[in-house]
Amino acid sequence: MILVVGATGQLGGLIAGMLLDKGKQVRILVRPGSSYEGLAAAGAQPVTGDLKDPMSLRAACDGVDAVVTTANSVSRGGQDTVQTVDDAGNANLIDAARAAGVRHFVFVSALGADPDHPMPFLKAKGQTEQRLRTSGMAWTVLQPNLFMDTWILAVVGGPALAGQPVTLIGEGRREHSIVAARDVA
Repeated sequence: MILVVGATGQLGGLIAGMLLDKGKQVRILVRPGSSYEGLAAAGAQPVTGDLKDPMSLRAACDGVDAVVTTANSVSRGGQDTVQTVDDAGNANLIDAARAAGVRHFVFVSALGADPDHPMPFLKAKGQTEQRLRTSGMAWTVLQPNLFMDTWILAVVGGPALAGQPVTLIGEGRREHSIVAARDVA
């Protein structure tokens, strides 16, 4: 059984769907009010929980061989902050996975993650990577760059199409690497 955390998001949904297509048993962690019907209809086993609720994570990890997490605080708001989700929430998930005997933990981090980074998001991602290294579990960390499927349109395409200014990093001649979410999945 593979637990996918973040399955109602863009990348997590792709990962869960691909695993199901390959005949894998998939459990998805869903928060109340999340839309997960398509994945459930495809065979995923939904379990209600939240990265901020350690007890729900213990239940979600029970009987799981591997955890894949793409969850983050981006676009959430409210009580879902970098501190509560990306830092403490991921620490809760690692603790629950270790306690449940999970053999492999896959963490989708971010390019530039570093426990000493001045940006809170990249610092939290780096701290999570550090926790994984000392967790005793086998682990894989992915650090994808910006997803071309969403970020390029949001940052460049949308404003340009609306006749608004577009912010470019550097002098506008710099090359930037982007990746398709499906390629990361």
